[in-house]
Amino acid sequence: MAITIYNYTGATATDRGTQIIKSGEDMDKNAFLTILSAELSNMDPMGDNDSTQYITQMAQFVSMEQMSNLNNTMSSYANNSLVGKGVTLKSVDSEGANYTGVVKAVTSTSSKTTISVEVNENGSNVYKDFDVSDVLTILDVQDYSLPAINNINGNMSFLVASSFIGKHVELSEKNSDGNNITGEVLGVVKDQGVVKIKIKLHDSDEVQEYTYDKLIKAANTKDEIKKETGEDN
Repeated sequence: MAITIYNYTGATATDRGTQIIKSGEDMDKNAFLTILSAELSNMDPMGDNDSTQYITQMAQFVSMEQMSNLNNTMSSYANNSLVGKGVTLKSVDSEGANYTGVVKAVTSTSSKTTISVEVNENGSNVYKDFDVSDVLTILDVQDYSLPAINNINGNMSFLVASSFIGKHVELSEKNSDGNNITGEVLGVVKDQGVVKIKIKLHDSDEVQEYTYDKLIKAANTKDEIKKETGEDN
């Protein structure tokens, strides 16, 4: 069976009218499979057919399939690696300037890949979606946040420390008399990843901050803490 391809990217078909690719599309693995299927369906069973030719074509198709899958995997990896990177885009804002921002998410479908970018618009940070092909330049943005596992541990410590608000506690930190500091927890703060508790001291009513890891005992009342520490009320 004769196969005629009139134009690599134009409307093409076999001489019996089997459509191979649409106008404006490139040859891909699906077009190759269409050609092979057309050959097999139009093969003369009584003719002198060379089976080696079809085996070779099948091997070529498998190779093309693998190359296509590898290309898709590499493209997907490259797109996903954009998360956290600073980008400049072809699209422009209301003032005619190219959008710039940090990629927060990548979404891929069967037809296209879009990126969600945090940009500054009219003085506010907003999220906008763009086609990945809109990216003009990519900049590595340094991440000043703590590693993920430290963030998780820090958040858990903050939640636990918050549960002590309103409680009376004893710390491993010593006062001027050499005794463990005691006081009432008024609040909890997280400063650059470090969890601290704000304590109103029993002895002076002064409010001080101490790191959460200094806490060794907790009770509902001042008397309970004083009794456990062996101090007078």
